[in-house]
Amino acid sequence: MYSKDIYQTLEDRDNPDGIEINGPFKCDRKDAWLGDGYYFWDTFIELAHWWGHKGYNGNYIICKSNFKYENDDIFDLVGNTEHIMDFRKIGDYLRKNVYKPEISVRYIVDYMKTHVRDFRKYKAIRVNGIDSINGDERMLENRYYFNKNNNAYLDCMPCIQLCVFSKKNIGGDNFKIVYPEMYCEDYTHSFI
Repeated sequence: MYSKDIYQTLEDRDNPDGIEINGPFKCDRKDAWLGDGYYFWDTFIELAHWWGHKGYNGNYIICKSNFKYENDDIFDLVGNTEHIMDFRKIGDYLRKNVYKPEISVRYIVDYMKTHVRDFRKYKAIRVNGIDSINGDERMLENRYYFNKNNNAYLDCMPCIQLCVFSKKNIGGDNFKIVYPEMYCEDYTHSFI
């Protein structure tokens, strides 16, 4: 059994108690990259802060969960090359047979959810949105170039997202506010 900390960024609507009671929250927007699901930033809370500034103009809350999983629970398009090859095969098949050269990641994931029986065993899908934070100067400090004559770099804070398909896969009472401090359970404010 493996375990990792994951973070969901939400708009701050002055309802911290409701957030912890009812969270995590499902994203069902039409532009959600991986289809409907519970989206989390994998491991790096800094990315949750980045999205809070970009997506919510700085008016945000970050909640933390701990995701427990076995290797076979995640369709991993970050670290599992077999999954990447399977995804590519299905993408190639759809490009040839659906006649849409610009098949999106979401289209392929939705197809897999409904047409690939083995895919239904997964609790989540994991992806790295390459260049999803492109142009944000603050994030450039996490890149280490291989040499000065080449643009290739190692990203030490990749934008890895985990889309969990069902709320039950997170586990009950496993969703706590960690930002801003004033909403945290153990926050105490002293007056001088």
